[in-house]
Amino acid sequence: MADGAPPPEASSRPEWKGGALLYAGGTDYERIGRSKPSKKEPVDTEREAAYPNLLDPTRLKALEGVRIMFVAGGSAAVHCLAGDADGNLYSWGRNEKGQLGHGDLVNRNNPKIVEELKGKHIVGGACGRHHSLVFTKDGEAFAFGLNQQGQLGIGSIKKQTQKGAEDIHTKPVKVLVQGCTACSAGIDFSMWIANGQLYSAGNPQYGQLGDGSDHAYNAKDSSIAMVYDPQPTPTAIATFAALQVTKVACGHNHTIAVASDGCAYTWGNGGYGRLGHRVQKDEFEPKKVEDLARMRISVPPHAVVAAGSTSTFCSASLGGSMEQLFSWGKLKTSGDNQMYPIQDQNMTGWNVRCVSCGPAHFGIAADNSTITWGQASNGELGYGKDGKKSSANAMKCEALEGAYTHQVACGAGYTMFLVDPEAPQVKSAPEFECTAPEVDTGAAADEAGPSGGNKRKGASGSGGAAKRGKGKK
Repeated sequence: MADGAPPPEASSRPEWKGGALLYAGGTDYERIGRSKPSKKEPVDTEREAAYPNLLDPTRLKALEGVRIMFVAGGSAAVHCLAGDADGNLYSWGRNEKGQLGHGDLVNRNNPKIVEELKGKHIVGGACGRHHSLVFTKDGEAFAFGLNQQGQLGIGSIKKQTQKGAEDIHTKPVKVLVQGCTACSAGIDFSMWIANGQLYSAGNPQYGQLGDGSDHAYNAKDSSIAMVYDPQPTPTAIATFAALQVTKVACGHNHTIAVASDGCAYTWGNGGYGRLGHRVQKDEFEPKKVEDLARMRISVPPHAVVAAGSTSTFCSASLGGSMEQLFSWGKLKTSGDNQMYPIQDQNMTGWNVRCVSCGPAHFGIAADNSTITWGQASNGELGYGKDGKKSSANAMKCEALEGAYTHQVACGAGYTMFLVDPEAPQVKSAPEFECTAPEVDTGAAADEAGPSGGNKRKGASGSGGAAKRGKGKK
């Protein structure tokens, strides 16, 4: 989940004035990422036809002719955000916790303007699993969706009287930060850059808030079960008090940030080496990625950063004008973990503008190429019906080869590409509009009880045997 501001431009290109959004991946938002029917059950061909997987980068009819300035997904998100040149925010996808901001719990098959934010001029955003963050050109920040862990940053969590009920905000609410210039979201925690400082709120279980604690306590004197106290008020991370934070990206339960001292910092869940500190250990406070600092590799203020379920990316300067992309963590479903930053030799010589992480797939925008790889089951790599379903190695998305892609945003089961609207690859791309019924997840929840039949689970560590402690380290 990269930070919520549009990526910086290559110096040779004019100011970005908006582009065309192309989409590859699943459209059955109710079922993406969930258990598939057993092989003994008949294939629901009617449903597959109604909610197809889009195997090629595809234009969405609802956004035809709309100049899109930014797109936002998330490695745990089955919903999408996009902002246009007029400052309107569009959202679509899964909506069972109100994460689309439309005032209801109805999944949206096609992009729809968030009416409550009209006139606010939204310029960036981010998606968690069940919540969304956005900010305006004037630095106001808004959030919507699930607030059970305080991830909306509104200062409180509404106490529920019914067992299984949750604190859900289906319309945008104002976040308690001012002067926001970027944001990012993990599964159920959030980060905001405001006036050069980094603020966090939400689930503290793995130290991902960076405040020195997991806020754990015993639920009962007679029990060893630990409870992690949610933190609903955005709080400035003390490590950066004397620095300026310029970039931030959240993975499932970890974070990477770039500061004005030319260093990259990581913290949170340390499983699979995703923090780059050579150990599988949770960090409760931001810690420099020492391997980069030791090699005197400077991380510039505009560095490209991204974080996924088990991986982290960061661009850095090796001394010349060209920056190199580094990565660490678990980047493939098989093979060893990378416990420290390794230079991505495949991307040497490329001008990387953007990196994005899905739960198990990745996307890069570089020069006039778009590169994707990873494990995919919904066509999210954009290789087409005759292309590979998944790829362990980075490959060009041939349908977009030669076109300038400004931004890539990956999510659970999908990838969005923000492309030069005049590129012939855009004009020749197929177009899609879903005409199938939209599912009201609130109605389903009413039938199943206050929690919709789905008990809320604790934050997932996404693997790794990182040890958790109680307090400051």
